[in-house]
Amino acid sequence: MLGIPAATRRLQSAGPILCYHNVVPAGYDGIGVAGGHMPRDTFERQMRWLVKHYTVISLTEFVDKLERGASLRSTAVIAFDDGYTGVFEQAAPVLRALGIRATVFVVAEAVGRSEGFWWDQPSIANTVTASRLEGWLTDLRGDDEAIVREAAPQGRSRLPRSHLPADWHTILGWLGKGIEIGVHSSTHRCLPMLTDAELDHEIEDSRVAVHHATGVWPQFFAYPYGHCDARVRERVRIAGYRAALSLDPGLVCAGADAWTLRRINVPAGISDAAFEAWTAGLQATEGV
Repeated sequence: MLGIPAATRRLQSAGPILCYHNVVPAGYDGIGVAGGHMPRDTFERQMRWLVKHYTVISLTEFVDKLERGASLRSTAVIAFDDGYTGVFEQAAPVLRALGIRATVFVVAEAVGRSEGFWWDQPSIANTVTASRLEGWLTDLRGDDEAIVREAAPQGRSRLPRSHLPADWHTILGWLGKGIEIGVHSSTHRCLPMLTDAELDHEIEDSRVAVHHATGVWPQFFAYPYGHCDARVRERVRIAGYRAALSLDPGLVCAGADAWTLRRINVPAGISDAAFEAWTAGLQATEGV
């Protein structure tokens, strides 16, 4: 495959939105969901490679280009879901040093809480299966408290600071320094499973909450678990967001639907060769 990612990158009028979740100090990447917490040195290596081979722009600039019909060739965007403390304490300094802007999607009601998300509980992460996950996202509607009650009745484990949601003080400290804030719902439930009233809370109330805390009206929404349907998409559109992001893999091409933008979910253990291929749209399972 030598040279194929570079050739693909030059030929395609499309660009990747790279989705990360957390960046943590060395030795903390084995806690919680597999692939969710990337060591800082790995992240920094990826970012240094990216700025040499792509024009890394903000999500705002990327959507501007999309709306104008401009070429997205060799452009890339960095995004983070869930608003972990590790993103601000470990990833943000790396990004600022390299001049990279990024969007962090926060779960509005999780900001500053002292408990971690359900998927980072060791008793859950070590026993999750595809069938159990499907049940949690459908029968339990992806509800954090309900999943913990069923899957970890002994309660939540204490997690390191890097694995907890950042507080508003930390978030505010990075606004205007290369970080923009997006919305990842109010409580991170599986949106297609919710009623219309519940959707209003997850999509609209979360935007208002972020505005009240930051003074900024968030322009972008990321679907929890990457799940959406036509009803959810329309609710996000009429709520006033400029665009919304899924977790459907692939590059964003000209003419893409702004409310279901594709993203490449970058796992913590990905090899350098696989990372370079995935950013070019050559995503596969090998090399992870």
